[in-house]
Amino acid sequence: MLSLRCLCLLLLAGGFGTPVVAGEALSLPQAVTRALAHNPAVRAGDQTVIAAERQADLSGLAPPWVVGADVENVGGTGSVAGIQAAETTVRLGRVLERGGKRDARRAVGAIDIERSHNALDQTRLELTTETTRRFVEVLADQARTSVAAQDLALAQELTATVHRWVQAGRSPESDLNLMQIAEARADIEVEHAAHELASAKVSLAALWNVVEPDFDTVAGNLFQLPAVPSYDALVSRLPDNPVLRGLALDTRAAQARERVATASATPDVTWHVGVRRLSTFNDTALIAGISLPLGSARRSALSVAQSAAETEATDARAQAQQMDVRQRLFSTYQELVHARTAFEAHRDRMIPKAEAALALTRKGFEAGRFSFVALSQAQRTLLELRNAQIDAAVRYHILLTDIERMTVAAGVSSP
Repeated sequence: MLSLRCLCLLLLAGGFGTPVVAGEALSLPQAVTRALAHNPAVRAGDQTVIAAERQADLSGLAPPWVVGADVENVGGTGSVAGIQAAETTVRLGRVLERGGKRDARRAVGAIDIERSHNALDQTRLELTTETTRRFVEVLADQARTSVAAQDLALAQELTATVHRWVQAGRSPESDLNLMQIAEARADIEVEHAAHELASAKVSLAALWNVVEPDFDTVAGNLFQLPAVPSYDALVSRLPDNPVLRGLALDTRAAQARERVATASATPDVTWHVGVRRLSTFNDTALIAGISLPLGSARRSALSVAQSAAETEATDARAQAQQMDVRQRLFSTYQELVHARTAFEAHRDRMIPKAEAALALTRKGFEAGRFSFVALSQAQRTLLELRNAQIDAAVRYHILLTDIERMTVAAGVSSP
């Protein structure tokens, strides 16, 4: 099977876009391609990026022009009755931002866009990881179904043999009863494996928003365990992980907002110019005005202190998360090494011996030297070891997927 890192690189290059033809087995790259193309979470992430871009555009706009009009000395009494003494003013004004506020807002918007892109990368990576996990489960259930079918076929063959021996008076009726019980158990295991496989296929297809699985089987070698780099090499990749990169972006965003708060210490100037019509004198005059808020420095100091505290908190969370990820990487790496050891022990030592033991026991049983109990135990031992080998392989693939999710670089794009 492909590793998650190779899979992400191939998807980034745009590979595996060919749809599955009816009757063909579904490959892991094809499954991931479908999930990335049709999962609603990816579409939501795409729209979040667009929303962040529009918000950044909005934040980068200069203050709008303001047009206003006033009518005074209207509808009064005496000399200002009616509209004869009306004073009409039309003005145009604007806020003049000072202290680099607009540039500071633009910087916040740019970082927010980066954060939304990184969040989308994170969503794609998590989806790729989950697709890989569910694909492995389908592959494992296919293997378990095959093992259960082999066990049932052997049980049926032995039942037929014992039945002939009972009829010939060679074996007691009790041996046939025990063999039929073993066959019934094997049949139940086949049915259970089939149900588990059906559930796993539905779970996998749900990742690309399909209710009924649109594939029959999946293709892959469950027993091919990809090599893993050294622990030190994996640690060196951690900073490129989208989760840790997201924390670094959170720190940068907090610092950018701190600069916005600092810029607010410089008060903005509001100015306007206009024309006033004096009806009493039938004259027109120009007007101009300017205003400056007071107390901006004190308010800014409070905002800066708040932003500085948020920056420190974000940085502390990032450091804590880095240590947590490194610790989880170490633990998962140790479990991965153990899973490979267990798999190889089953493959190279235990299963060959169990197969040889079953062959010898069956031969001895047919010759009348061994009891049915010995044969049943040998058959059960081989079945358990084969399932344990499958479990060890599944655990290795899942652990490797977790490791590569922690160490794969950001930037997993849709094909």
